[in-house]
Amino acid sequence: MSSYKTPSKADVRAVLLKIPTFQLRRVFYEGLKNPRWVRPLFEANAFANPPEPENTDDGYVRDVYWPEISYLTRVAPEAPTDVVDVLLSLTNSNNAWVRRAAFEIGSKVPAAEGARLKPLLQAWTTMPGGFGWRTDPRELVSFAITLLEGGENKTGRWLANNLFAPKPSVSDDPFRGKPVLALDDYWYQEELPRLVPALGADALKAVAGWLSNFERFSGHAGGKHDFSGMIRPSIRARDSSYPSPEHALIDAVRDLAIPAVLEDPDATLEVLLRSGVQLLRKIAMFAVAEAIRQRIGAGADARYLLGVAERLLGDEASDDDYLRVEYAELAQAVATVDSSALNVINRFIAYAHAEDLKWMRERLIDPDTPEEEAVVQIQERADRYKHRWLTAIGADALPPQLRTQLAELDARNGTVEGALTPSGMVTGWTGPNPYSTQGEMAAMSPSELVAHLASWRDTGDGWGPEPSHEGQGRELAGLLTTNPHAIAGVTDLIEQLRPAYLRAILQGWEAALKADIELDWSQVADLIRDVLAHEDESPFPVEGGTMDDDKDFRGVKRAAVGLLEELVKKRDGVTIPDYSVAQFAKLLIEDAEDDEAWAEYDAYEVGETSWDPLTMSLNWQWPTRLRALVYLATRAKQAPWKPGAMAAIERELARDDRNGAGRAVLGESMGRFLADSPEWLKGHLEELFASEHGLSVQQQVVLTTALATHYYHRDLYELLSGPMIAAIDVGDALVRGWRSESNPVQRVGEWAVDALIFGHKTVDDPVVQAFFTTADTKIRGEALGAIAWSFFDASRVDDEIRDRFGDLWDERFQHVRDHPEDHEELIGFYWIAKSDKFPVQWWLPRLREALELEPAIATERYMIGKDLAQASTVDPATAFAVLKLLLDRRDEGGTASFDLTRNAVPVVIANAMTAGDPVLKSAAEAYMNNLGAKGNLELEAEVKAVLDGAVTIADIDD
Repeated sequence: MSSYKTPSKADVRAVLLKIPTFQLRRVFYEGLKNPRWVRPLFEANAFANPPEPENTDDGYVRDVYWPEISYLTRVAPEAPTDVVDVLLSLTNSNNAWVRRAAFEIGSKVPAAEGARLKPLLQAWTTMPGGFGWRTDPRELVSFAITLLEGGENKTGRWLANNLFAPKPSVSDDPFRGKPVLALDDYWYQEELPRLVPALGADALKAVAGWLSNFERFSGHAGGKHDFSGMIRPSIRARDSSYPSPEHALIDAVRDLAIPAVLEDPDATLEVLLRSGVQLLRKIAMFAVAEAIRQRIGAGADARYLLGVAERLLGDEASDDDYLRVEYAELAQAVATVDSSALNVINRFIAYAHAEDLKWMRERLIDPDTPEEEAVVQIQERADRYKHRWLTAIGADALPPQLRTQLAELDARNGTVEGALTPSGMVTGWTGPNPYSTQGEMAAMSPSELVAHLASWRDTGDGWGPEPSHEGQGRELAGLLTTNPHAIAGVTDLIEQLRPAYLRAILQGWEAALKADIELDWSQVADLIRDVLAHEDESPFPVEGGTMDDDKDFRGVKRAAVGLLEELVKKRDGVTIPDYSVAQFAKLLIEDAEDDEAWAEYDAYEVGETSWDPLTMSLNWQWPTRLRALVYLATRAKQAPWKPGAMAAIERELARDDRNGAGRAVLGESMGRFLADSPEWLKGHLEELFASEHGLSVQQQVVLTTALATHYYHRDLYELLSGPMIAAIDVGDALVRGWRSESNPVQRVGEWAVDALIFGHKTVDDPVVQAFFTTADTKIRGEALGAIAWSFFDASRVDDEIRDRFGDLWDERFQHVRDHPEDHEELIGFYWIAKSDKFPVQWWLPRLREALELEPAIATERYMIGKDLAQASTVDPATAFAVLKLLLDRRDEGGTASFDLTRNAVPVVIANAMTAGDPVLKSAAEAYMNNLGAKGNLELEAEVKAVLDGAVTIADIDD
């Protein structure tokens, strides 16, 4: 620094007068290396006004770069005091570049200087944006490490706590909230191991505190219940198996605890147990056991560790099944030192067994179960838990009395498998589990398989990943999906199997049919008939916990109707014999009629967050049957079951369908009726779809679903012309049968535009007239834009269709010229330019006019750079004008502006300069210089590269 000279005040004033623009300031500050300029510039207020963030038109916030901060960051190691003084003067700045630099500077300067920044950082924690979204997380942590390693422990711990200490969740649900962390999850996991060594002697206390708070704020610990022990099935496992900030903390506490236990076991145990969080107790057990193992492995005395081991083994708080593995391993480690220290296990197991009995009496006894039977049941269950604990500990680590009890339990119940397998996490629930795999079931004969399913009983309590009927049913459905004949030939299934398995069979057969695998049609018909005829009440008592079994036959009946829907569809793959189709038709028309299904559906109260009618139709039995009837009725024109199916459809449509799912089915089925039963459709048109004079809510559902689920069709357009005109009048209040992305009135407009460009209608068509005179201007623009986008997405467009669409755009341009207030109609014209289906001579001047009439086109984040560059070879003047209109109205930092700057600007300017028009050339050069002054320093070289032929349009990225 001694080689540098300090500038005078006059020198500073002269320089500041010479750099009034952003570009000149950038050149000066990014090239300045003399650290002696910091204080004079500071005193001259050169660092007083970092630019504030700017709100862009598209709702984003743009952080304006401040060149001065690059200089301060660069010279901070040589002038730390001066630079810190500058930063302390910027407390109120919201500039993200300033906040980013503060931490980079803090990690570079001496710790004493960095500690002076604490008031600045404290102020930022209370301001929007906190430490700044541009701030590098690694610099945040590096600053904390610099402070801690430099002796500024108080400030370093304050910053470390701000970065790593969890804060309470913002969720109202104590069990679903996520603690708030200053660092993103990825950076938290990456940077915590780097910080921990810098915390020194306080590391375990700090990290254990962060972990206990994380568990409390997550809802895993605190209050009456503590579920934290289940978070990590095995403390021994590394964080690569469990990536998250929570598990990073677990790893850090574990790795700190082991050497701490070896050095001061009592103090370490106090740190780990003081919070009362079970997860930390689990870590303590592992750490003590590992410390004993390490001492024994090194041939050293481990007896001084037995006191904390006995405390953990005898503590009633260790009675938690999710601590079982660590408890057992601790006992086994103690057994290698002094078996007499294991006597505390006698009292612990007695207490745990008594608590299990008490808990089960309070929660698991059915009031209708006789007392003697209930006592036996809970005693057996409590003995199973005890057996599992004793097996986990092992005979060699048990006191003599418990060793005898383990032998007795083994003789009575058989040995327990997997007692040292860690219990799984509820947060990683795997769903219902089977008791037999698909492979095991596939090896059985059909009769053996059915007998196997019928004989198994669920004796679990529904807690934990135990086998259940639901889990086995899913496995059964999977087997039947690929091997539907696995139960072929077995009759009276309904008498032998509970509803959960019958439902699984029907669902498996349905999946197999969708995969075009032939079924045993006779067995299928028999089971469907039996299910539909069965009363809703099940003769089988429900077993297991919630969702482990079917309480009645309602779910089976829904599955039967769902399978019937597949059976009566027209199929291109597997062929169903005619006599079987006739059976299924009869079952659907007669047997599947179910007033309870209607009652269930009708009782549902639709709310704001409910499914739309079409989605509801896929998830309720009544509309599923209606859809199946439509498939059946339109399967063949002269089928014997057709009159019955049509009559059933009319009966169902006569219901007061206030939720609209049945009407959605009708709208979705318009094409089938038009192809198979056009006379029926025309005869019911006004009743079901109304006319141009008005639409009921149910009729709106039919119409909007039909429009959303069908492509434009000439005959459908004719049928629905009147209802579409009525829909335009309803406008935004139109009820949607399906919540698709398109507004229903926009969809009407898309059909109207399609009718025009296919040549089926003219501008005098009533729907076309109604749409372009009545619909909201923005909706008209979105409809035109949607069709324009379809041109862009199409691989080929016929010339006639393209020309008619071009004529329509010309007509709309003239309309907007006459009615400028309707400028939003032109918002989608961009896609015409992008589609590459129209000649440049046609679309480029119209894009220019569209930008002049509707400036909002320029604010859209469309990528048009390469298209504009190519167009400039045909019409350089208009392309240059379009470029200016686009860039002058777009956010400089946006992706669309970047696209234009990279792909269009050099080529368009170069082509304008070589077009042979002196005025255009002069304007292009001036614009190039203007863009360069705004920061595009390489632009002149890029334009020269185009002029010299070094860069061509072929080199431009898409």
